[in-house]
Amino acid sequence: MSDSQLHSANTLGRPRNELASYQIRSAAMSLYGAAGWSGFNFSQIAAAAEVGKSTIYARWKSRDALLLDAFEHLIPTPQIEGATVGEILCNWAAVRTRMYVGDHAQSVRRILVEVCTGDPAITAVHQHLYRKPVSELHSKLWEFKRAGRLPNSLSITRLVDAIDGSVLMRGFSIPIEYTACFLTEIEEYVETLVADQLSEELRNQTLEIRDLRAVS
Repeated sequence: MSDSQLHSANTLGRPRNELASYQIRSAAMSLYGAAGWSGFNFSQIAAAAEVGKSTIYARWKSRDALLLDAFEHLIPTPQIEGATVGEILCNWAAVRTRMYVGDHAQSVRRILVEVCTGDPAITAVHQHLYRKPVSELHSKLWEFKRAGRLPNSLSITRLVDAIDGSVLMRGFSIPIEYTACFLTEIEEYVETLVADQLSEELRNQTLEIRDLRAVS
């Protein structure tokens, strides 16, 4: 099923009880995090949300549609906000960090594991969580680069990979008992991370220029 079909399926015949919709999405997200795609079914979701299966079917025509809709509603993706590269990357990293250590971290991490299966539903969620926002961030940083506000030699791919990879590994490695405390320190963490990474990129550029001069 394509992304457009999934979105269309999400909107057909949905009743207006938003509390029930929230309960179903939350139950779906929890079940996916715990059981994965193979264990994702309407019967268990209905039981956890304390609704009938007919209530779910009235809103979502397939489990594919429900999975994508739950991720879209419950896990925000970064908006490209900020007047400088540093501000944009800090905003981005803060949202990504909360995604990797927040309430639905287990579900987010499972998508990373299951995307290799090539299942259309998992691919659609991966597109929503990763490919689309990363592509938008790349496009914005290229605007800065073309405007001369980033060095020509700087690799945008390497820069984004380093920051997103850092917050991902932080999410995987932080002990669960420290998570609540860490969530209060995210702004300071990402500011330091971004500053370090930008400094490293500029340092590498200086070394590359020095090496080229030495060769010439």
